[in-house]
Amino acid sequence: MKKGLKIATIVIIGLLLILITLPFAFKGKIETLVKQEGNKLLKAEFDFKKLDISLLRNFPRATVSLKEFWIKGINEFENDTLLKSNELSATINLLSLLKNEEIDIHSVLIDETTVKALVTKEDKVNWDILKDEVEDAEDSENLETSSDFKVKLKKVTIKKSNLSYRDHKQGLFAEVKNLNAQLSGDLSSNHTVLDVSASTPALTYQLGSIPFLNKVELETDLAIDADLKTNRFTLSKNKIRLNAIQTNLDGWVQLNEESTDLDLKFNTEDVGFKEILSLIPAIYTTDFKELKAEGKASLSAHAKGSLKENIVPQFEATIQVKDANFKYPDLPMGVDNINVLATIQNPGGDPDKTVIKVNPFTFKIAQNPFSLLASITHPVSDPFFHIATKGVLNLAMIEKVYPLDKMQLNGVIDSDVEIKGKQSFIEKELYENISASGKVRVKDMILGLDSMPQIEIKESLLTFTPKDLKLSETTIFIGKNDLTLDSKLENYIGYIVSGKPIKGFMNIKSNFFNLNDVLNATDEEEQSTANSDSISTLIEIPKNIDFQLQASMKEVKLDQMVFNDLHGGVLISGGNLTMNNLEMLTMGGTVLANATYSQQSSELAHLNGSFTLKELKFADTYNSLEMVQSLAPIFKNLQGNFSGLLKIETALNKEMSPIMESMSGSGSIQTRGLKLGEMKIINQVADAVKRPDLIKKKVKDLDLDFKIDKGRLYTDPFDLKLGEYELNLTGSTGIDQSIDYRGKIKLPETSGDLAKLTTIDLKIEGTFDSPKLSLDMKSMATQAAKEVTKNAVNKLSKELGLTNDSTGGEIDIDSISTDLKEKGKKKALDFLKKTIKK
Repeated sequence: MKKGLKIATIVIIGLLLILITLPFAFKGKIETLVKQEGNKLLKAEFDFKKLDISLLRNFPRATVSLKEFWIKGINEFENDTLLKSNELSATINLLSLLKNEEIDIHSVLIDETTVKALVTKEDKVNWDILKDEVEDAEDSENLETSSDFKVKLKKVTIKKSNLSYRDHKQGLFAEVKNLNAQLSGDLSSNHTVLDVSASTPALTYQLGSIPFLNKVELETDLAIDADLKTNRFTLSKNKIRLNAIQTNLDGWVQLNEESTDLDLKFNTEDVGFKEILSLIPAIYTTDFKELKAEGKASLSAHAKGSLKENIVPQFEATIQVKDANFKYPDLPMGVDNINVLATIQNPGGDPDKTVIKVNPFTFKIAQNPFSLLASITHPVSDPFFHIATKGVLNLAMIEKVYPLDKMQLNGVIDSDVEIKGKQSFIEKELYENISASGKVRVKDMILGLDSMPQIEIKESLLTFTPKDLKLSETTIFIGKNDLTLDSKLENYIGYIVSGKPIKGFMNIKSNFFNLNDVLNATDEEEQSTANSDSISTLIEIPKNIDFQLQASMKEVKLDQMVFNDLHGGVLISGGNLTMNNLEMLTMGGTVLANATYSQQSSELAHLNGSFTLKELKFADTYNSLEMVQSLAPIFKNLQGNFSGLLKIETALNKEMSPIMESMSGSGSIQTRGLKLGEMKIINQVADAVKRPDLIKKKVKDLDLDFKIDKGRLYTDPFDLKLGEYELNLTGSTGIDQSIDYRGKIKLPETSGDLAKLTTIDLKIEGTFDSPKLSLDMKSMATQAAKEVTKNAVNKLSKELGLTNDSTGGEIDIDSISTDLKEKGKKKALDFLKKTIKK
C-alpha cells in the first residue's frame, strides 16, 4: 500500500509539473502562431503584448488570455484604433478538445475594452478588415464542411468597456461608457433562456445635432427566451432603468437573413414628472432626491414592423408634461408653468418620413416666461428645420431656483429669434430662401467660477439675418484681462444645424490679456499643485471654424513671455492657426511672425514658421525661450542685441513646449554691441594662449549662420574677434547642452614666443557647464618646424643673392630648395643645415 501511495504521489506531482511547465514550454510558439494566423485573416494591423496560458487556475479547464490586444484600421482609418483591450480571455474545457463534435467554452471575459465603429460620409466602414479570401471562404463550401464543428458557450462577461458608433452619413452618434455586462445561457442549444444584465453611467444617443439621450445612466436586467434555431428572441421578464425612470420592455425580435422583424413597447405607466426631469443630466446630478416636483407627465414609446436597408418599422416616442413645476427645498423660488410636448415618429417604411417636433417647451422663472418651438422633417433627404425662441432670462434669478454651488451669475438675456429653412439652402448658399430674424441682447452679464477669473460683459447685441450673424462691439472682461470684439459670421445656420464650417471676420482689441489666466483654468485641487505661470494644456483649434482675425493688443502674456503692441492678421481655418505678418515687441526687440500652429492630438501639436528678429536682447531671449536655453545656453552670458531670421519646424508637447528631438530649421543672426560675460570656454582659451587678459578684450560683432537638425544646432564657420585675437569656430550644440566644436586661433605678432605660430588648432568638447578644450599639438609642431625652416632659407637666400622680386625679396621654401639642389652648392647646403639645427 505504501508503495502504491508513493507511486500515486509521484504521478500527481508529475502531472502538476506538466500542467505548470507545459504552458511555458509552448507559450512562445503559440504566441507566434496566433499572430501569424490573425494577420492571415485580417487586412488590419493586429497585435498584443502578452499571451497567458494557465492549466491550473480553472482546472480541468484551461484559460487563454491576450493582454493589451489591439486592432488598427486600414487605408483612411490607418491612424484609428478600431479595438483596444486590456484583456480578452476564454476558459475552455480541456476534455472537449479531445472530441471532434463540440468545444466547450465555459466563459469569455472582455475587460477594459474600447471599440470605435465609424461610417464615413462616403458610406465606408472602419470594421471592414477581413481579407477578401476569408470573406469568400465564408460563403464557400469550406464553411459548410465545418458546420458540424460546434462551440458551446455558457457565459460572456464585459467589464469597464467603452463602445461608440458614429455614422457621418446619417448624422447618428451612439456611445456607451464604462459598460459592465454579463450574458449567460447555453448558446449551443436550439432553445435557451438568456440572462442579460448590464449597466452604464453614461449612455448617449444623438441624431444630427439633437441629443435624445445625453449621458443617461442605464441599468438593465433581462430574461430573453431565445429560439436559436429560428433566431427569435422574446422578452419574458425584464427591468430597465434610465436615470430615475423605471420601465419594462415587452415584445419580441426576429432576426431574418435580410431583415429584422420586431414588436417592442415600453411600459411607462408609473413615470412621473420628476422621473422625466432625471433625463436632464444637470438636474439628475444635483440633489435630485430632495427635489420637489408636481405636474402631469407621460412617456411612451413603441416600434413595430421590419427593419432592413432603407426601411424602418413604424415607431413613435412621446414625452408630454402639463402645468408642471419643480423646486429645491433649500431655495426660495422654483420653475413654474412647465409644458412640454416632444415627439419623434415614423409611419413605417421610408426613414425620410420621420418627423421630430418640440411644440411647445415653455416655463417661467421669476415671472419671466421663456418658450421654444422646434421641428425637423425629411431628416434623411433634405432636413427642413424650424426653430423659434422667445423670452427673458434673468440670470440673477437662477441661483434662487437652482443650486449653483460656487458659481456666480448675473445679468439679463433677452432673445426673440426665429430660423426656418432647408439644409440644401445652406449647402447651396441660397440664404435668400432661409427665413432668419431676431436679436439676442445681453446686458450686465457676470459669470464667476472658482476655477477661472470672473467674466463680465457690459452689453452685447447679436443680430440675425438669413446670411450672417453680427456681433456689435462688445467688451469682455476676464479678471484683469479685457477683450473688445466685433464680428460678422456667415453660415452660422449650417454651423448650428449640421456642424458645417462657420466663416467670418473678427476684430480683436485689448489693453491687457494674460493667456495663462485662461489656459490654466483648473479645479481647486489641480490649481493648488500647478504652477500658475506655466501652460498646462494645448490650444485646441476647432476644425469647423474659418475666421479672419485682425488683432491689435497692447500687452499679452503667454507663459513667461510678454508681447507689447501686438498687431497683425491671424487666420483660423481647418484646425490650423496661421499668423500673417503678426508683429510684436518682445525680448527687448521686435519679432515679425509668419507661422502655422496645428493640433495633432490631445497631447501633440505642430509649429512651422518663419520669424524675423530685430534688436532682441540676449539675456531676455534666454529667459523667455526654453528652446534657447537648450540649444544656445551661451546667450545667458552674452550682453548686447542681435537681429536675424529663424525658420523652424517642431512638434509641441501638451505644455506647449517644443519637443527638441523633433526640431529642424535654419537661420542667421547678426550681433550689435556684443560683450562676453563670465564664460568657462573663453577662460580656457585665455589659459591656452597664456593671455589671462583675453577675457577682458573688446569683442567685435558676429555674423553667424546655423541650422537645426533633430534638435541639434549646427553652426557654419564663424569668426569671434577678441581684441587682436581671432577665433574661428564651427560645430554643434545638443539639447543635453553637449558641445562639439573645431576651430583655429589666429595669433597677432604681440603674442611673444607664440608669435612664431600663425594659428593654433583646437577642439572644444564636453558641455557648456563643463567644457573640455584641447590643442592640436601635432599641427603646432609641424607649423613651428616650417617657420624655423622658412627663416633659415630666407637668411641663406640673401647671403647667396638668390632673390625673387615677386615675393618682395623673400623666396619660399620649395623654390629655394629647388635652386640649391640644381646649383649643387655644398657650402649653401651646409650653411642651411647648421642654421636649421640652431
